[in-house]
Amino acid sequence: MLSDSSAATAAKLALLIGCRTVSRPDRDAEDREEFTRHVELMRELYPHIAGAVEQHTVGITGQLWHWRGASDARPVVLMAHQDVVPVESAGDWEHPPFAGTIADGRVHGRGALDDKGDLACILEAADSLAATGFVPATDVYFFFGDCEETAGETAKHAVDFLTARGVRPWLVLDEGGAVAHQAFPGVNAPVGVIGVSEKGILDLLLEAEDAGGHASAPPAFGAVQRIARAITRLQRKPFPANVHPVTEEMFKRLGSTAPRPVRAALKLVARPGRLAGEVLARVGAEPAAMVRTTVAATELQGSDGTNVLARRAAVILNIRISVTESVASAIAGVRRRVADRKIRHTILSATEPSPISPVDCEQFAFLEACMGRSHPEALAVPYIMMAATDARFFAAISEHVYRFAPLGMDKAQRGSIHGTNESVAIMELGKGVAFYQHLLRSL
Repeated sequence: MLSDSSAATAAKLALLIGCRTVSRPDRDAEDREEFTRHVELMRELYPHIAGAVEQHTVGITGQLWHWRGASDARPVVLMAHQDVVPVESAGDWEHPPFAGTIADGRVHGRGALDDKGDLACILEAADSLAATGFVPATDVYFFFGDCEETAGETAKHAVDFLTARGVRPWLVLDEGGAVAHQAFPGVNAPVGVIGVSEKGILDLLLEAEDAGGHASAPPAFGAVQRIARAITRLQRKPFPANVHPVTEEMFKRLGSTAPRPVRAALKLVARPGRLAGEVLARVGAEPAAMVRTTVAATELQGSDGTNVLARRAAVILNIRISVTESVASAIAGVRRRVADRKIRHTILSATEPSPISPVDCEQFAFLEACMGRSHPEALAVPYIMMAATDARFFAAISEHVYRFAPLGMDKAQRGSIHGTNESVAIMELGKGVAFYQHLLRSL
C-alpha cells in the first residue's frame, strides 16, 4: 500500500511535469511562460514551505529559498533543477511526455527522474515539516536552477549570492547518483551511488581547410580526410586509464557484500593505478568512462553539396576529463594524438574536473544514515560522476558537495533519462520524501 506522502508527491509531480520547462542554449528560444508557471506552481503546491522561506529569484527563473534555522553555524544547501531536455519524438512515448500521466504505479513524463522527481521529494518533505511549525536546527537553502541541462550559469549566480552573504555550506546535496539496481554485474543488492566529484567537460572544435572544387576530381587527401584521420587517431589511442582512490573505495565497498567469486574480481580491480584501470577499460563503455578521459566525436561538418569538395571540414569533440587531468592536459593530449599542424583547435567551452569531496567525514556518514532510513537495503558507495550538474559551481564555497537523488532506478529507468518513456515509481517518491524528512530533522 502506498503511503500518503507517496500519493501526494506523485500527484504534485504530475502537475509539475505538465510545465514544459525545456531549456535551450539560446535562452531567448525558451518558453518563458512555462518556466514562470512552474515557479508559481511550486509556490501553490507547497504553500507551507513557500510561506516559511525568504524567496530569491536568481538568473531568469532560478529559485533560491532560505529557510532560517535555529542557527546559521552549519548551513545546508539542497538542490534540484526545474528544466528538462527536449523530447525528440513524442510519438515514441507510451504516455505523452508532458501529460504527467499516473499509471501502473508510476508517474510518467519528461523530468520524472531528471530532475523534477527529486525536486518534488525535497519540497514535499520540507512542506510537511513546515506545516507542523518545524524549524530546522540550522539554515537550509533550497536552490532550484532553470538551465542545468544546458550548462547555464544560474547556479553560478546562486553561488555569488551566497558568497556575498558569507555563507559557507556545511553540506551541499544535488542530483547525480541514485539507488541503482542492476548497476554492477554480480552485485545483487541495490547500490546508493553518491557522487563526490564530476569529470570536467571540454567541447573542442577541430577544423581543416582545403582548396575545395568539384567532386569529380577529388584530391588524394583533402579537408574531410584530414578530419577523419584525426578522429581515427583519437579512437586508436585513448587516454590512459587509471583507478582513482575514489573508484578504489567504490569497488572495495561493493566487494564487501558481493558473492565470493564476484568479490575476488572486485578485489582485483580495487587497486589504484594503470593496470587495474586498463582491465576495467576493456570491460565496456561505462567502466572505461570511470577510469579515463573520454573523447566523443559528436558533430561533423563538411561540404554543402553532394558534388562539391569541402573547403572546410570540422568535428566537435565532447571530452569528459578525468579527475586526474585538467583542461590543459586534455587539449595537449588531443594535439599529441592528432599530430597534424594543419588542423586548427578551438575551445568552445571548458570546465575543469570538480574538487573531490571527502568520503571519510561526518557529511558522507550523514548521507549514509539518511539513506539507511529511506533505502535500508542499499549499500552506499562513492563514485565520480561522468555527467555534469549544477553542483560543480558550489565547490567554490563548500568542501562537501555531493550528488545523490534518493530514488531507486533499474537499468531501463536509468536509460530513460534524456531518452523515451521516462518515469518514476510512486513508491520511490515516498522513499525520497522519507530521506529528506530524516535529513532535515537530523541537522
